[in-house]
Amino acid sequence: MINYSYPFNNDKEWNNFWKCFSDVYTTEVLNIKSNFLINNKFCKGKVYYISGVFSKKWKSLKPDKKRYTFQIGEQENCHGHFINCDMTEFFARQKLCPWQYSAYWAAPSCMDADRTKTVHTPRIEKNDDDCWDVLWGMIKGLRQYDGKSLSSMEMDKHWDVEEMHWIGPFAIGHLRGLSEFQEYHQSRFLDFIPDRDGSKGINKVIFTDGNYAGLMGHPSMTCTHKGEYFGFKPEGKQPRISVMDFWTCDGEKLLDNWCQIDMIDLFRSINQEYESFIDEALYYNR
Repeated sequence: MINYSYPFNNDKEWNNFWKCFSDVYTTEVLNIKSNFLINNKFCKGKVYYISGVFSKKWKSLKPDKKRYTFQIGEQENCHGHFINCDMTEFFARQKLCPWQYSAYWAAPSCMDADRTKTVHTPRIEKNDDDCWDVLWGMIKGLRQYDGKSLSSMEMDKHWDVEEMHWIGPFAIGHLRGLSEFQEYHQSRFLDFIPDRDGSKGINKVIFTDGNYAGLMGHPSMTCTHKGEYFGFKPEGKQPRISVMDFWTCDGEKLLDNWCQIDMIDLFRSINQEYESFIDEALYYNR
């Protein structure tokens, strides 16, 4: 059984979605496998993009004949088989995403209504230099946030400050350099859930494969919605945040980070109105 991100519940729904696209092609980006057993299983993960033209009605959504590129993370590990597909570009063009109706904007590129998802490939070839120390140092840094200053996490010790790329969900954007990452994602995410605790995530796995690495958590952390996020006012709910991360490392610093966050399910988990809106929009004629 495969565990899919929203709105897919099973293999049939996943396969039927792709039948609604023509001229489909897949771009493989990164494949990794743990070099050691984790709970008696070697962990596997990959990042890839599927691109296609929306040419046939899917649920209640009518085809617009436009091309979409979906960033997808997949892991098969000791907790099961998981696929996380970023649906935010597709839903945004169908007017099904909340930031269209709010004052919230992530990266500057998000303000361009005609922007499209682009493919990002590793900028360093895979090698056998293990990146665990760099990766774990970065994760420990995240956990030492003092609740006030981003500098308390010392991210500059672990990321290539000028050359890093954070390739996140379409809703947030493709961020280049540590300053963009901190301004348009990290600072806003921490305002949203300042009490997040990644050590208490469920289905959590972290592993390296030479200078490439992967992480998964479904959900990835415990947290409380305490700050406005994408126009959603805090209601004190516990956000459901399913995450996959994949990294490349140049030997000393992290370079590329494909971050898969199930944004639509996150929004559903913090706002009942949006949950009802998106579910109804997909299953009933609008």
